[in-house]
Amino acid sequence: MSKILNRILDNLATRIIFIIYVFFILVTAFFLVYGYYNELSLQKQRQYDKLKAIVSSLAINIDGDAHQEMISSYSDIHKPYTPQENPTYRKIKSILAKAEESNGLNSPIYTLIYNPAKNKFRYGIRSDNFIDLNNEYRQPPESLIKNFETGGVLPPYRSENGIWLSAFYPIKSASGKVVALLEADVEFSGFKASVKRHYLNEAAIVLLVIIGCFVFFILYTRKILREESEKNRLLANQKRIIEFKNKDIMDSIHYALKIQNAMLPEDKHFDENFIDSFVFYKSKDVVAGDFYWLERIGDDIFIAVADCTGHGVPGAILSIICSNALEKVICEMKISNPGKILDEVRKIVINFLTKGEHEINDGMDIALCKINVRQSIMEYSGAYNPVYIVRNNEIIITQPCKQPVGRFIVQKDFKCTMHQLEKGDSLYLFTDGFADQFGGPNKKKFKYKQFRNLILAHSHKGMAAQKNILLDTFNNWRGLEEQIDDVCVVGLQF
Repeated sequence: MSKILNRILDNLATRIIFIIYVFFILVTAFFLVYGYYNELSLQKQRQYDKLKAIVSSLAINIDGDAHQEMISSYSDIHKPYTPQENPTYRKIKSILAKAEESNGLNSPIYTLIYNPAKNKFRYGIRSDNFIDLNNEYRQPPESLIKNFETGGVLPPYRSENGIWLSAFYPIKSASGKVVALLEADVEFSGFKASVKRHYLNEAAIVLLVIIGCFVFFILYTRKILREESEKNRLLANQKRIIEFKNKDIMDSIHYALKIQNAMLPEDKHFDENFIDSFVFYKSKDVVAGDFYWLERIGDDIFIAVADCTGHGVPGAILSIICSNALEKVICEMKISNPGKILDEVRKIVINFLTKGEHEINDGMDIALCKINVRQSIMEYSGAYNPVYIVRNNEIIITQPCKQPVGRFIVQKDFKCTMHQLEKGDSLYLFTDGFADQFGGPNKKKFKYKQFRNLILAHSHKGMAAQKNILLDTFNNWRGLEEQIDDVCVVGLQF
């Protein structure tokens, strides 16, 4: 049972139905109980009203003076008497008997005489044949004394014969003096039993309705749970398929990462060609659209940092295309001028991306340098991306061309500029990922000015220390914000 209940409560739809069903039972039970006690109270009030009407109308018709005179004539309780022979007794008894019969009372109507000196009541005339005259009324209710002058009702009381309700009213003399009380009783147990039977019948009907609702609830719940079980089975199957496909995709992406990493130059190539260096490379996804490239031909070192359109798998595919294009132009076509190199790379990239039915306008931004280690001359050409040369605590910024390596509205030849390097110069090649990262206290971009100040402030330190500073600064700036792009910064000490 508990297992079924747990299944019902675990499902939102069946849980709502169950709550409504329980609420319906509670509300129904409340109104049954409330109705029972309310009807009981109404019945009680009706009986009180009936008794008050009987005693008040009868008391007015009884001659108080005659009643008092008759009672006084039999005041000697030791003297034998036969009150039924008294005409006043018979007359009042007759009035009371007719009232009892006509009102269907199940108890006699009787008069009570109060003795203020002793604070006691004695019985007077009864509507039945029982002679109770001058017998003491033991333990009279306080209401009889308190409301002696006005009349009233007595609280319900229980005896061996049931529950009784009583009302009383004063009998007055011609002068208006209260000489006795007239009291009538009715057994309330029968009325209570009648109300109980009525509501037990209603409760039986409600119980049948509740059972019917319960049967419907169980059947409907089973239907919902079967549907949910089927949905869960389908979802579990779909989840397994998705997990299997996702594993295949992630395995492929991680293998693509191996290919991309194989394309990137090893650290030892930087160590062999520069006094000191670092590569800060942080992809947004598993694979990246940013890449760095290094090749030495004789005394010339070719180094590039590029940002291909997009990131993730599309960016990684394009990075391989662009990296192979650089390799082909420099190593196979033997072109050494950076501007000419980018012109030829652009042709290869455009040709590659426009072979199919759809023309693709993607490409890359790049900073490309050729450094002649014998003459300490750097030739530079770039597409949007400059190179920072730090010398004597100042930054020299190379000027890139304002066009990508790819399709563009107005294509121009890439320009090549020459820079004489000095011993101790530091070079920084980078993509826009660091400067464009959102973060900080105001969730804004890091920006290039702050990036230059960061490089300049720590350029006197070793390259390994600078890399750690860049990493910590980037992470602290980003905080909980999402990394928006791949990041690549290469530092070289010449």
